[in-house]
Amino acid sequence: MLKRMIVFMLLFSLFSTAYAKEVGKEELPFPLGADISNRFTGTVHRNDLIGADDVYRVPQTNVITFEPGSYSGWHVHGAMTVIGVAGEGIYQERGKDAVLIRPGDVVHIPAGVSHFHGATANSRFQQIVIYDKYWQADSGDKAHTGAVSIEEYKKIPFVAKSKATEKNKEFTFKCNPAPFQSPNFNKPVYLGKILAKPNAAGSPEWVYVAFPKGAYNRWHSHKTGQILIATDGVGLHQIKGGKLEVLQPGDVVFCPPGVVHWHGAAPESSFAHIAINPEDNHEVTWYDFPTDEYPAN
Repeated sequence: MLKRMIVFMLLFSLFSTAYAKEVGKEELPFPLGADISNRFTGTVHRNDLIGADDVYRVPQTNVITFEPGSYSGWHVHGAMTVIGVAGEGIYQERGKDAVLIRPGDVVHIPAGVSHFHGATANSRFQQIVIYDKYWQADSGDKAHTGAVSIEEYKKIPFVAKSKATEKNKEFTFKCNPAPFQSPNFNKPVYLGKILAKPNAAGSPEWVYVAFPKGAYNRWHSHKTGQILIATDGVGLHQIKGGKLEVLQPGDVVFCPPGVVHWHGAAPESSFAHIAINPEDNHEVTWYDFPTDEYPAN
């Protein structure tokens, strides 16, 4: 009973204080991270989610948040995939028309292509960027770089609208409305695919999993490990032999190859996360449910 009360109090505190809306600003799913405005026009933040390493071997992944009217200059970098998270953003390749980016939209940017991106004038914009941080341009390559003037920004003609489909309003990203039922989950969950292959960043697929209140999976292990990015609600995660972790949007879980873990929603909150399986390997070994470990039991 004491264990249940402690966990409940912790969940309530996190959920009630961490996500209050700022006055006059749209609520954002991910924490802002570090202020990197010195590289941009306006106010911009970067939150590093996943660093490229030799264990998980996935590309560098960050969240970039633009305040209204904030944007980058013309620049080039390694191949990048952009995923719209919240608000309304701008993307323009040099010599092409600008497009709007809304939640769920995916933009693929080839390596070395000059472009700029940011928020629209009246909206905050949050995006996930997945990219090759080790790319180096050939010595003979030349690309346009430099500032985007305020006059250029104000005159941007938007010719393409977002193609993102209507999503479930309870969650950040779209899920299949049909429940996914499996003996490896104690309740039906809902699935979606945020990022498919092939993609510019060379990333494994990103699968979206939404758990209703009290839904969780069995103890299990992944041959190549797994990365989870919490996006909505309050979740729980535990590695075998470790402490129970409370997850909130922006938290990232790294479960090494072959290590046993479980995850799901808290007893009194729905929860959603992005699941990334390195090398797109979906070989999973399933065990019993965490009946004794789940705080509602």
